Amino acid sequence: MKRITFDLDDVIFDMKPLIHRAFDICGESYFKSTDWDLTSCYSEEMVATLRDLFGHDMLYTMPVLDPGMPEILNNLMTRPDLEILFVTERKYKQPEKTFNQLRDAGINCYFDQVYDKPGKKSDILKELKPYVHFDDSPHVVSGCLEKNIPVVMISNNSTLYNHHLRSRVEHYNSLRRALQARGIYNPREKR
Repeated sequence: MKRITFDLDDVIFDMKPLIHRAFDICGESYFKSTDWDLTSCYSEEMVATLRDLFGHDMLYTMPVLDPGMPEILNNLMTRPDLEILFVTERKYKQPEKTFNQLRDAGINCYFDQVYDKPGKKSDILKELKPYVHFDDSPHVVSGCLEKNIPVVMISNNSTLYNHHLRSRVEHYNSLRRALQARGIYNPREKR
């Protein structure tokens, strides 16, 4: 059985509304940063606002990036050759809220498929030994590369913070394309 792991934020769920709100609150330009280190290019107020919003209940109401993704994930979860897990590294560990967010989005997972635990995500992934992990975060992608964890990066115009890693890692502009390219999902194949 192949274990496939997914990050949530900016891989399955669209974080742009939350992030745009932080930029609007602080009156700063949307993502002038081209790397993950927000503290080097934004005011302390902006960094604090982003951190606060990522701990806010609004986080658990973000829409899916791709309206067809719940159906795709639900189909993958019915395959006997796959085990699907959701591994997130949110500021406040609230796996119940994360689970409910997945269910509210139409993703029919079980609570034990959600990993929202303390610790570095790459260390958790090392223990889980995924066949492949999908993520957008540069520090997670780099950690996976360092620990020889198979990783695919979701990288597009909304993720300028990870473009510097494109030459080092397999990347696609959407989860759907990544799943298709990896042969995990075939839109013509009904299960």
